[in-house]
Amino acid sequence: MSSSRRITIKDIASVAGLSTAAVSQALRPQPSSNIKLNPGTIERVRKVARDLNYQPHAGARSIRSNRFHNIGYFMAKTGLLTPTPSGYLAGVHDVAEEHDFRMTLIRLPATLADLSKAMLGVFTERNLDAIVIESYSELAHQIYDQIEATKMPIIFINDRHKSNSVYVDDVRGAAELTQHLIDKGYRKILFLHRRVEGGPPVSRMHHSAKDRAKGYRETMKKAKLSPEFHTVLTSDVVGPEVALHDDDWELISKFDAVVAYDDDLANLVARSTYDRGLWIPDALAIAGFNGDYGSFCSWQHLTTVRIPSYEMGRKAGEMAMTMIQKGPDTQLPSSVHRPSLVVGQTT
Repeated sequence: MSSSRRITIKDIASVAGLSTAAVSQALRPQPSSNIKLNPGTIERVRKVARDLNYQPHAGARSIRSNRFHNIGYFMAKTGLLTPTPSGYLAGVHDVAEEHDFRMTLIRLPATLADLSKAMLGVFTERNLDAIVIESYSELAHQIYDQIEATKMPIIFINDRHKSNSVYVDDVRGAAELTQHLIDKGYRKILFLHRRVEGGPPVSRMHHSAKDRAKGYRETMKKAKLSPEFHTVLTSDVVGPEVALHDDDWELISKFDAVVAYDDDLANLVARSTYDRGLWIPDALAIAGFNGDYGSFCSWQHLTTVRIPSYEMGRKAGEMAMTMIQKGPDTQLPSSVHRPSLVVGQTT
């Protein structure tokens, strides 16, 4: 057998003494197939394939199945230092791999003037069977018309829709976090937003900004306490130049506790607190939200709300596979996930 020629299923079948259909079933099992193989035969076929250095032909496979076996993962965010929970991507990837699919990562440029131009070729040039859109701001809304015009299965993660989306119950998470602070004896509790220079106001931010504020507000009012809000303006979400202004600190220091929109903002407040020679939580209690990289890298164990990002990623991947099987017009009930309170040393 020539070493320069591509090894095919026929070659494996010849060496293994089986039909090409049996070899195909051993290498890529199809539950609906009438061909049933015992584990020993399957392992023998796979060993022959390894010995012959068999590489599946993706193009031929796509023609046979009318699929590309490829899921796109689009991160609707900009900025080099804009972090996101890593579990979303990992969860979708693992489900894709379990179904013998690949995953293509689609990320926006660091700076972007027109999202629609960047998306022109996403749905037509990347040979995708479905796409999962991870949304963090109004960016995803800019391409809704383009999405609806395609006949591709679309699943939104971290974005709230009546169908075909996976998101977290931010209202509940913020309510549990606020109640924790109240139970600890804090009464002057501030909810802190962040707005990045050049970015949208809070009213136009991702729905989590309003939902977390709502959970805080309702819990404070239920406890007959006064909800207070403040928005800090920073140059970026994280980075060496990101700092709180003195005016922001002057207002924050009048409170006993802070509920920050996310863990990165909580860490920024903590740094400012220590820079002024004050101790946490004695001088100020601080709590964040997300329970991912930001809380893991904090100077001490941060009180936060953990988003089950990996579980959400898996659910998005499973929904995408279902839509690939049933068709792009499938309407699946959206999946709402409950976050969990993580009590640390900062409250």
